[in-house]
Amino acid sequence: MLILNINFPLKKQDIYGKYINKNFDNSVCCVEAPHMADTLTLYENKTFESHFYGVGTYKLYNGINPEIELYYKDFDQSAVYKTYFSNEVFENPKIMLNADLNHYYEKLNNNEEWIKKQ
Repeated sequence: MLILNINFPLKKQDIYGKYINKNFDNSVCCVEAPHMADTLTLYENKTFESHFYGVGTYKLYNGINPEIELYYKDFDQSAVYKTYFSNEVFENPKIMLNADLNHYYEKLNNNEEWIKKQ
């Protein structure tokens, strides 16, 4: 039972792709996270696209607890959002936005067409 709640390291190819915002209709907890329908696409070239965050770059820290930093513009100012991945058995990888409210981006399966930016 314990093994089902462990976060497993992600391979780089498991990180790239398209993520869908889930449980965003909970009470607004922070202005840095989208509280609307949103799609986040992470490309191999360390760039991303999102309706909420716009176009930006990201850094990965893929150790025992994989982390991600999103770099983007907010009101023409540089901004960064730091968070982590959840990768539990029998679940798609998630980028956690607020664990207490179960707010996250969930990776879509079979989205290889989104991996490489043209």
